[in-house]
Amino acid sequence: MTPRRTGSALLLSLSLALPALAAGELTLSASADADEVALDGTLRLQISATYADRGEPGQLELPPFADFDVVGRSQSDQMSFVFSNGAPSFRHTILTNVTLTPRRVGDLTIEPARVEYQGKTYRTQPIRIHVVPAGQARRGGGRPDPSAGTDDGAPEDRAPDGLDPFADVHPGQRDLLVRASVDNDRPFVGQQVTWSLYLLSRVNVSSLDKLLLPRLDGFWTEDIESPQQLVAEPRTIDGVQYSAYLLRRRALFPLRAGKATIEPAEVGLVTGFGMLFSRGSSRRSSQPVQLDVQPLPPGRPPGFDPGNVGDWTLTATVEPVNVAVGQPVTLRLVASGRGNVRDLQLPKLGNIAGLRAYDPTTSDHETVDKGQVTGTRTVEQLLVPERTGPVEIPALSMEIFDPAQKAYRTLRTAPVGLSVVAAPQGQAPAEPVAQNLLAAGGMRPIRLRLATASAGAAPWSEPWFWPALGAPPFGLALLLGVSRLRRMMMIDPERQRVKLARTAAARRLRGAQALLARGDAGAFYAEIARAVTGYLADKQGILSAGLTREELAEAVARRGHGEETVRRLIRLLDDCDRMRFSPGSGDAPAREAMLGRADQVLSELDRGRA
Repeated sequence: MTPRRTGSALLLSLSLALPALAAGELTLSASADADEVALDGTLRLQISATYADRGEPGQLELPPFADFDVVGRSQSDQMSFVFSNGAPSFRHTILTNVTLTPRRVGDLTIEPARVEYQGKTYRTQPIRIHVVPAGQARRGGGRPDPSAGTDDGAPEDRAPDGLDPFADVHPGQRDLLVRASVDNDRPFVGQQVTWSLYLLSRVNVSSLDKLLLPRLDGFWTEDIESPQQLVAEPRTIDGVQYSAYLLRRRALFPLRAGKATIEPAEVGLVTGFGMLFSRGSSRRSSQPVQLDVQPLPPGRPPGFDPGNVGDWTLTATVEPVNVAVGQPVTLRLVASGRGNVRDLQLPKLGNIAGLRAYDPTTSDHETVDKGQVTGTRTVEQLLVPERTGPVEIPALSMEIFDPAQKAYRTLRTAPVGLSVVAAPQGQAPAEPVAQNLLAAGGMRPIRLRLATASAGAAPWSEPWFWPALGAPPFGLALLLGVSRLRRMMMIDPERQRVKLARTAAARRLRGAQALLARGDAGAFYAEIARAVTGYLADKQGILSAGLTREELAEAVARRGHGEETVRRLIRLLDDCDRMRFSPGSGDAPAREAMLGRADQVLSELDRGRA
């Protein structure tokens, strides 16, 4: 499927580009978004049918696509008024977008599409497509979409963060990809790695239904970006225009050296918009990402802590520096920079003659700057001078490893001097509010207050006792009953779809029989094929769109169906495709037999479900 664009500007441009049509006339055209494509690539065929009245539009018959597989289809309606010679005229345009993937290399042809309208037959022109071997990017062969915008400086033929967009992707999933990337696949232990998850799409994506992030064992993680809305950015990948949506961005800090694998993320998507366009759900998974975490190099200085990895600075301040004996001062030690601040170990102040120290307190503050986790760790400690005279707080040092320089560095603070004077006459030394009550002598005795008490009536003799005693079990029973009733009334859409799969298929077969009675052979065979493929999708979980016949046969066989059932299924679908586009579409007995064959295949699939 491909994106559909509506809006007044587009309608105006379409209406101005159309020639004047008389009432009852039809303009039919077809175009492809590329005249060259790789064997493993996709292209978009757009068929435009413009009617000049409000009547019932004609039935579009798609080409047989002998050299292509259909992997997606969408349709949109556009209404407009055109002023010609001062008189308004109505225009009804139906745009049909078909996403195709080629079956072989060479010069291929997309056959004409056809519409029967008011007794006339309209056909599009055939379109020639040159197909090159798989893996060869289209360069210069594509027809750019003027509404796609610019690439914002992103390099041509590369996905966000240099991804390989088509690695391990099934041919039927190239219009909707979920890819993961990292900015560094060989980090040091404790060095930040930025992991990003992108959705690359050529279809309309309305919302996320589910997002399951991988388990990140062996990493300390921090969220960098968690978008609440899908914001598209244009990207050109392998010569194809995509919309790139950032789903998540996280900072990972490896905790140990060696090979590490970030498992795939799973994404559930809702595609399509509103009531005019078909809505559907899709599930995609990203590829696993491999990391080779490097150990910290040899030559660690004494006292180095493995958590001190990053680009850090260290400062120490004391307030106030002029103080009386017994009055507290605050030592504030601050480390700031880039890295995992929550794993940082700051130096500790040892015993200093003439100072009484209390337990320190630690606070952290994190921010994100240009995708890098930055932070500040602050350690505050109360110190109380116990004698007069100068007192020096010595310099403190901290050993770190800087990944950018690939070297160890030593951070040092400057020594700080205190000037301690005698307390003023008659003023008692002040005690700071300590965090440790035992160290500060903050324990107080428990004082008991005694009073006389009189015996009252036993509670079970009161009228409210027995109802109150029975209220909890009654309430619990009521809650369990309501919960069970809700579970019984809830309908799981997935289970309901599986349960009604056979009914939906039977309804399609009845619809095909009605089409047969009206003599619409092409629609008759198409409806039979939809009944069988719809049953496979609903009951068996097999999406036949985009699968070759061999891949479809393998998928059905994996569900536990016998070889004969698989052969009859493939034969039925092949016959429907052949008879749908053949001139005679078979005689009446053959069509009646096709209904019986379809019912037999559905019955065998129902019985043989593993």
